[in-house]
Amino acid sequence: MSHKKILMCLFLLYIVFFMFPVFLFSGPYDLNVIDTPKTYISYKGDLQFDFSMYDRGGILGSAVLAIADYAFLGVYFDIGQMIGSEEVNWNQPGVLARFLVSDGSTFLPPIAIGYSYFMKGDINKVDSITVNGIYIVASQTYFLFGNEQSVTFGLRYPIIPLNFSRPENLTLFIGTDLELSPAFGIKGEIENIHFSENRWPENYYNFSFAFHIVDVISLALEFKYSPSINRMIRLLRIGYTTHF
Repeated sequence: MSHKKILMCLFLLYIVFFMFPVFLFSGPYDLNVIDTPKTYISYKGDLQFDFSMYDRGGILGSAVLAIADYAFLGVYFDIGQMIGSEEVNWNQPGVLARFLVSDGSTFLPPIAIGYSYFMKGDINKVDSITVNGIYIVASQTYFLFGNEQSVTFGLRYPIIPLNFSRPENLTLFIGTDLELSPAFGIKGEIENIHFSENRWPENYYNFSFAFHIVDVISLALEFKYSPSINRMIRLLRIGYTTHF
């Protein structure tokens, strides 16, 4: 194992064993459906840590702080092939941001604009770079299984990498949460939808099973499929939340 992998493993162990006690006093705080963003009203000082393990041993981690009840800022790091014997692919850290435009208290539904990475995993990178860009997302609630559920929909425009920032790469997404109990939920979404019909095979169909362990840890098993790659991608996601 290379020195870089050893240092990163030590860093992750530090997060788990030294910062874990801080997370024991807070519940899960869901920022996304699977890969696509949500609209929500945060609380100033909320601090979210999120780690996802994706195909070929990659890790995507993020830290997000709500700077107001209507906005958050954060950073993420993406390390491809972190686990295994292949050469580690270090991506440049990126920025996460979201601003709530409407909280749904008027005639407009909840609407937010932001900046984020688009999809996790090596298969979704362009020139080995994680795609980043701006998005606008709206949501609508409905009742099912005796609980209030939500559906989100919006569009994304890539900014990074620069050679990928073109109008034809504008995409749509739609997703929903189905909270079946306080401890378990199912999520589904379709993302990377293009306006051009001949690019519909590039759509991604994502499903997730989310577990909230005694309101301490959020754990999700995520599955992604696209006809363009014709195979299932599996991801494991762990989230922690506390208050700053």
